[in-house]
Amino acid sequence: MCGRFTREFTWQQVHDFLDLRFPSELEVLASYNVAPTQFSPVARQREGGLELIEAKWGLIPSWAKDASIGARMLNARSETAADKPSFRAAMARRRCVVPVSGFYEWQKRDEGAKQPYYIYRADGEILLFAGLWERWSKAGEPVESFTILTTSPNAMMREVHDRMPCVLEREEVERWCGGTDTDDAHAMLRPAADGVLTMHPVSSRVNNARANNDASLVVQV
Repeated sequence: MCGRFTREFTWQQVHDFLDLRFPSELEVLASYNVAPTQFSPVARQREGGLELIEAKWGLIPSWAKDASIGARMLNARSETAADKPSFRAAMARRRCVVPVSGFYEWQKRDEGAKQPYYIYRADGEILLFAGLWERWSKAGEPVESFTILTTSPNAMMREVHDRMPCVLEREEVERWCGGTDTDDAHAMLRPAADGVLTMHPVSSRVNNARANNDASLVVQV
């Protein structure tokens, strides 16, 4: 699964990396502890290319009675998303990419306390998660939200957790966001290849997202 991630890039960096076709006034601020229900940039397809928008982490289905359901929709299992009422429509028509710098995962220890790890691309590039987005409105302005798709872990991640985010490569982004072939979409929802990611242990300060959000959180301990 994915419960926290980081964002260390500028709008221009993600614009260049994803070759976005549309200008944006979205200001991308650094964050070292993005938490559930916070807003973060996602890239999605529109006619003519990709655009970057800001969306709330935790997908709110269009039929939801209130927005609180989003807190339980942070991740979607890639194996079943196409069949689940909460994600089925988005899986078919509203796929997106969640650009991050890295993410945190917690390893269970025999002594009880969990050890947080920071996971990121070994080549230092922006990490791209396969996601789904949705638009919800009850009164006033609509809220756009997203979820991160997860899959079984690769060999490295298996040491820490039994799930991991679905990682896309740059050349797969247009296929994922703009494609209509369900089988092709599922073929991209796989564990990251061995060697793509690396990780190291970090301070338990990351556990408190309200109090701690600074660059020291990603430093190896």
